[in-house]
Amino acid sequence: MRTRRSRLAMQVLVFAGLGAGMCWALTIPAFTRQGINFQVSTHQVPLYVKAVDFLHRHYQYGLLAHEITHGLPTDHERALAVFAWTRQRIRPTPDGWPVMDDHILHIIIRGHGLEDQMADVFTTLCTYAGVPAFWYIVKLPAAKRNLILSFARVDGRWAVFDVGNGFVFTDRSGTLASKEELAADPELVRLTAGEFQYGGGPYARYFSNLASLKAPRTLRAELQMPWRRFWHEVRDALGWGHA
Repeated sequence: MRTRRSRLAMQVLVFAGLGAGMCWALTIPAFTRQGINFQVSTHQVPLYVKAVDFLHRHYQYGLLAHEITHGLPTDHERALAVFAWTRQRIRPTPDGWPVMDDHILHIIIRGHGLEDQMADVFTTLCTYAGVPAFWYIVKLPAAKRNLILSFARVDGRWAVFDVGNGFVFTDRSGTLASKEELAADPELVRLTAGEFQYGGGPYARYFSNLASLKAPRTLRAELQMPWRRFWHEVRDALGWGHA
């Protein structure tokens, strides 16, 4: 009897110790950053607050992506639905308003953002809807502006979207055009954008080198997902991501 009581007491002490250790760990200071007009400030919060916020955002992205794409069976339909929703709900930040840079969910709540923030919303919700997506800054030496393009993996091909300017690129049959197709045939860009000028020159020139563009190993949107983020951090800590 004494042996059983001793074991029980030991188990209680072990679990109590583990619980106390976990509670202490959750109060360890963590940090979050916010940019206002391109000036970044760092704020200290308890680890448990940062963890709860992270899980809350993850849940909200999944819920919203499901609502936008509910009943749509194909990659093509889901990507277009997310694109249309983003264009309707995230408007350009008006001139003179502060430029806020924090979490993607906050962009959605505010309802406005810069071109890269619009692309962030689109690619995140696409990825949560089962259509992996990322965005990329296209830079040209002679151009006055960089162009933000988004890429969604539709039916095994990286289809191209310009969320900020409202362009969805298709081939001559109406199928979403891949980055390789647009790079090889600038006329496909003009079929969608016409003679649109951007950065002080023809818009189509931004697409010439897209064929060689590689998707990131881990998509930015995947880092909003708990398990994907966990394994990314593990790989990074062990140096596997640099192999």
